[in-house]
Amino acid sequence: MRNLATALMLAAATTTQSAAQDNDGGISLDGYIGLASDFRDRGLSLSDKDPALMGSVGLFSDSGFYGGVTAAIVDDGQGGDTKTEFYAGYQIDKGDYIYDLSFELDSFHGEGSRFYPEFKATMARDFGLAFIRGGASYAPDGRWSNPDIDSTYIFVDLDVPVPTLPELTVISRFGYDIRAGRSNLWDWGVGLSAFIDDVELSLMYEDSTLDQRIGNGAVILGAKFYF
Repeated sequence: MRNLATALMLAAATTTQSAAQDNDGGISLDGYIGLASDFRDRGLSLSDKDPALMGSVGLFSDSGFYGGVTAAIVDDGQGGDTKTEFYAGYQIDKGDYIYDLSFELDSFHGEGSRFYPEFKATMARDFGLAFIRGGASYAPDGRWSNPDIDSTYIFVDLDVPVPTLPELTVISRFGYDIRAGRSNLWDWGVGLSAFIDDVELSLMYEDSTLDQRIGNGAVILGAKFYF
């Protein structure tokens, strides 16, 4: 809980500094505070299908380098009640295509602490009528849902703005988790996202092929305030 509180307090404290830094040396500080009816990770519930509070703050440079932390209240079924993710990466904008290389460190805290490093590479393109991003990630020590087992995850995200309603976007995702020594998993989701000033409201259905309660499909409501 302390990790989540620290991240959220940092986000609140830096909100007033963000606008000033946006124009200072090509560096910006951005983030959000949000609430969701179920906190999902690759189609699996990380909050035992209960509402969850989350927050994020990140530092971004015009040079392409970035880093930050996200935090959330969770219930991973293994004694973890808070999740933090520290991330750092480099983005290359080639105009038509955007390439991204990053490192993430997921950690879970509660009855002890557990850490899961992951390496990720993505490529994205905005076609005007749609935005598509695809990529792959590798977790050598597994993830919270399959610890100590290599995980290679391949995914694609597709966002399509609704014609004549620029604030409304159809959002979708599709992923495949290749787990060494265990059955592989598919996950997918589709829904709507709407922006009202600095607030994003979302309604999404997410599901997976994991035949357990945390993997069963669910409709998720979410709200995020960006700063």
